[in-house]
Amino acid sequence: MKKKHICMLVSNEVTSDPRVTKEASSLSNLCQVSIVGIRKTSSVPKHEKIGNYTVFRANGLTNNRLKKSTTTLGILKIAMNKLVAFLEMGKIAFGQKADVYHAHDFDMLPFAYVVAKLRGALLVYDSHELWAEQRADFPQWFKKLVMLIEGYVIRRANQTITVNESIAHELQKRYRLISLPVILHNFTMLQNEKNLQIHDNHSKIVILYHGGYLKDRGLEELIKSVKFLPSHIVIRLRGMGPMEEELRSLAAPYIVSGQIEFCEPVAMTDLVKEASEADIGIIPYKPTCLNNLFSLPNKLSEYMMAGLAVCASNLPEIRKLNDRVHFGELFDPTDPKSIAEAIVRLSSEKEYLRQCSENAKTWANSEGNWEKESEKLIFLYINLLGERYEKSLDR
Repeated sequence: MKKKHICMLVSNEVTSDPRVTKEASSLSNLCQVSIVGIRKTSSVPKHEKIGNYTVFRANGLTNNRLKKSTTTLGILKIAMNKLVAFLEMGKIAFGQKADVYHAHDFDMLPFAYVVAKLRGALLVYDSHELWAEQRADFPQWFKKLVMLIEGYVIRRANQTITVNESIAHELQKRYRLISLPVILHNFTMLQNEKNLQIHDNHSKIVILYHGGYLKDRGLEELIKSVKFLPSHIVIRLRGMGPMEEELRSLAAPYIVSGQIEFCEPVAMTDLVKEASEADIGIIPYKPTCLNNLFSLPNKLSEYMMAGLAVCASNLPEIRKLNDRVHFGELFDPTDPKSIAEAIVRLSSEKEYLRQCSENAKTWANSEGNWEKESEKLIFLYINLLGERYEKSLDR
């Protein structure tokens, strides 16, 4: 029997999105998988084969001058460019003649819905976050429009997936769904232990933040916390983003003293390996919007797979996991002193730090990994396509 075809849609270049690539790789053992994304740089090919799945990219190139525009006309042109790219994606997806269209996040949902409807195919909605609640400054009319569209389509999807329990319950309540969305955590993959490194400079404790230098990540408060920390504790920032210049300026005196280090970003595939050089991973996200409040950041899984103890914001999903696993300490991300106190509590007793690290690594290897978590995705698709087979036999 010919393999069923799953076509995924995502509004990025695909290779930088670990959730999309992991899902595609796992499902390619069961079905034919193609992904339609957007080509944002000329160095990225329009079409390529990656492992057992195929990637197609619509043209989403925007000239640099237009990207920096803040005028109303410039913003409208950017929006029109994006719409044209999304329509091209829909056209490519329609040409795939897939049995299932899998929309990654809200911005792909309307297009996947229309294509699935036209093709008489099944629709899966993969909600990576509460899309309408990503920013506190989203205007109310925009949030209402997003929720109107999302609510209409989500009730017509054959299956909905999301990243954690809090978001699943919020989607169910918000759109009055009969069934709770399937919870598919975005855990990292198991690592070859030989590739992991051990921090062997016992004269200092290294605290690592890796990720984007973005607003509401609590990085300003993290830098300000250094004045409450002993000199042997070093904060290492690894990443990039629009706030880098501002953060470097704020951290300038601590860079000179050696208490803050800025490191070059590394490839997504090397994140866990490079993280293993540190002692503690830190996540200072601020709950400035509902999406942040309900978040369970990917870096938590990455730190734990690297064998790090973790200091993190006291957010519901993070707190729930720490209550069960005991990976470290929590803090108020709006208060630099609270951040420093949590770091000191975790690092002052070597045996406590060692036990938290061991707890984190044990959990990551046993259940907090993609290999284990992806079993739910495979089970979902077997059931989804099994039902489809039965319907086709009835005809």
